[in-house]
This record gives sequence, C-alpha cells and structure tokens, in this order.
Amino acid sequence: MHGECVQRPAKSGLSIATLTKNYKMTAKKGVKIRQGWRKPPEDTIMLNIDASFDEDMGCGSMGAVIRDSSGTIVIASNNFISHVVDAPMAEAYALKEGLMLAQHAGCNRVIIQSDCMEVVEIMGDGGFTANSAAAIYDECITIWLGFQKISIEHCRRETNKVAHELAKQAMISKIYCIWDDDPPSFIVDLLSNGVTVLDQ
Repeated sequence: MHGECVQRPAKSGLSIATLTKNYKMTAKKGVKIRQGWRKPPEDTIMLNIDASFDEDMGCGSMGAVIRDSSGTIVIASNNFISHVVDAPMAEAYALKEGLMLAQHAGCNRVIIQSDCMEVVEIMGDGGFTANSAAAIYDECITIWLGFQKISIEHCRRETNKVAHELAKQAMISKIYCIWDDDPPSFIVDLLSNGVTVLDQ
C-alpha cells in the first residue's frame, strides 16, 4: 500500500459490482445513458432524504444517505417517528435527520436532494412556513447555517430509491439505525444500480 488510503472491502466490492454491471451492459444492443442519481463535485457530498407517513397510525419514518463524488456511501441512517401530524411534517423530519447526519459525519459542503418539492421550496424561502412543521424547519435552518456551503434541489423519485428504502425499512423495524461502516444489505443493490450510468 505504501501509505496510500485504501477502501474497506465492502466499498471496493460495491465499486466492482457497479463497474462490472456497466461493462456487461455496453455489450447489449439498445443501451442508452440513464438519467439517474448524479455524483456531486469532488469536494462535495450528496445527501438524499426521504420520508414515509402512515395516516391511519399517525406515524412516520425517514431515511438519509450520504455519498461522495465516487458514489460511495459515507454514512446512512433511518428513524421511526411514533407521532406525526401529516406527510409534510414527516418530510421536514427527514430533512432534519439528514442535516444532523451530515453534521455528525463532519461534512462542510453539501448538496441535498429530496423528491418532495415542498421541502425544497420551503428551504429556498429561508425555512419559512405556516404548516405543521414550522418548528422543525426552524431547527433545520439553525443546523443549515453551520455548513460552509449547502444547497437543496428537487430530484425524481427514481433517483431517490436508496433514501426511500431506508425510510420504508424504518417503518417496518420501528427503530433508529445508523451505518457508518458498511451499508445495510437491503440497499446494496440499489446503491449499485444508482451509480450505474447505462440502461437497456
């Protein structure tokens, strides 16, 4: 190694699976470039967030995943919320969870992606809202101001599958989990597919 930094085996395996998938697909006819999850610039991390809401039970869950410019997962988390008023409140909790995760990981330059346009618009308006999640957005703005460079953008649901699956699993398990070493098995395929640039 000669002092060089080397990825952990699980991350290397994920990179190899993605490269192999891209290589195999180039041999097929009708292959095209897929407009999927895009990698952030080299000095920036990408934070994807999503939430789930169960109206009948009045509960929610959220998922957040941070990836670097190579598409490698840095850290991920999901959480269950036992009392949520509505879907906009669950989405606000997802944003707060993601911001806290980025803060925990020591990130300074962050691009946030959410498939909820309301979250993107509220944060674009300085976090001001009159909905049920107003207090949560106030907390989000406080955390937001601690980053060196941060922005938020809307993404399509298809490009947010990893965060969506994390939120879905939290609704099932009803516990808080964080992964800062190896990704959980239920998102490994989604991570590989997310950075695959070719499609049939």
